[in-house]
Parts: sequence; structure tokens; C-alpha cells
Amino acid sequence: MIEQNSNANNVNTPKGTLKILVVEDNAINLRLISAALLRAGHKVDSAVDGAAAVIQFTNNVYDAILMDIMMPVMDGITATREIRKIEAARKVGYESHVKIIAITANAFEDDRNKFFEAGMDYYMNKPIEIDELHRILND
Repeated sequence: MIEQNSNANNVNTPKGTLKILVVEDNAINLRLISAALLRAGHKVDSAVDGAAAVIQFTNNVYDAILMDIMMPVMDGITATREIRKIEAARKVGYESHVKIIAITANAFEDDRNKFFEAGMDYYMNKPIEIDELHRILND
């Protein structure tokens, strides 16, 4: 199931090769998602927790971030808030809003609202469906 944040900025992500950060603490999930994105021709970086994701985002520009919610060190909601602060601070010279896609098993309405309030643009249930992910990335 995909759900979009109705308050999200609809910035068109360019079709074709995207630079994507996959933030996932489960090594198998990380490998599967990364492999699917690489097969589709995208460039992929990874982080195993939210704190590492914030550092990666600080040092790189991404078209999209797939953000797990429950991770050690820093959870996905906190990491998203930090990334949105960095994004706001670097407005000058950067034209686009990075798509942040929540990926989690938490499917409760309150959880989804927290994701969107933190600045996430989309929500996907685990296990993610690669075709749906590609539709989001090309939205």
C-alpha cells in the first residue's frame, strides 16, 4: 500500500537515473532494495540508521530517500526532521525537495500521520513492492 502526504510539495523528480539513499538497518532488506534500484539504473547510497542518513544527506544531494522508521541510534522520524532542517538551510543553490519515502511495517493511522508531520512525502508498507516504488520515484 502506498499513501501520499497530501501536504507534500509535488516537485517533479526527473525520470531516468536518480541518486537514492536507502536507510535500512536490516541487512537483507537493504541488499534487496538496493539491488532492485541498481538494476533499474539508479545510483544508490546506503545508511544503517538515521544518524548515518543525516550525515550522508549533509554531504550529498539525493533525489529520493527510502527511510525505515524503526532503527537504532536515530529513528526514521527524527532523521527526517533533521534532513528537512538541513534542506531548508541549503535552499540557495538547490532546486528540489528530496522525496522521503517511509518504509515500515507500522500501518496504524496515527503512525502515518506522524510520518507526514515529520516531513515524509510517501508511506509504503513492508515488504515494499518494487513496481510501486518505481511509480513513486517517477511521480
